[in-house]
Amino acid sequence: MDKKKVVAPLVCHGHSRPVVDLFYSPITPDGVFLVSASKDSTPILRNGETGDWIGTFQGHEGAVWCCGLAKHALPAASTSTNFSAYVVKFLHFCVFKIFMHGH
Repeated sequence: MDKKKVVAPLVCHGHSRPVVDLFYSPITPDGVFLVSASKDSTPILRNGETGDWIGTFQGHEGAVWCCGLAKHALPAASTSTNFSAYVVKFLHFCVFKIFMHGH
């Protein structure tokens, strides 16, 4: 008889405002990653299987509405309400590129 895989909900504490976007990475040699965007202006990177915190990026001014990860989970990109987009190398916590849009 085959055993069924049990899936449990993943609860991740950390944001102080509502989460508006989630993005899971594809499976990488380092595992699966999850990045979340929130109205608290901080994207958070987590282990996608356990929910363990890896890092928080602070630098946006205003709510972060969108986030994503590259094919190999690094770098990450996020956009916020001040019309800026950041490309961040999360494991080094350094900004790789900033795109500003003068709305």
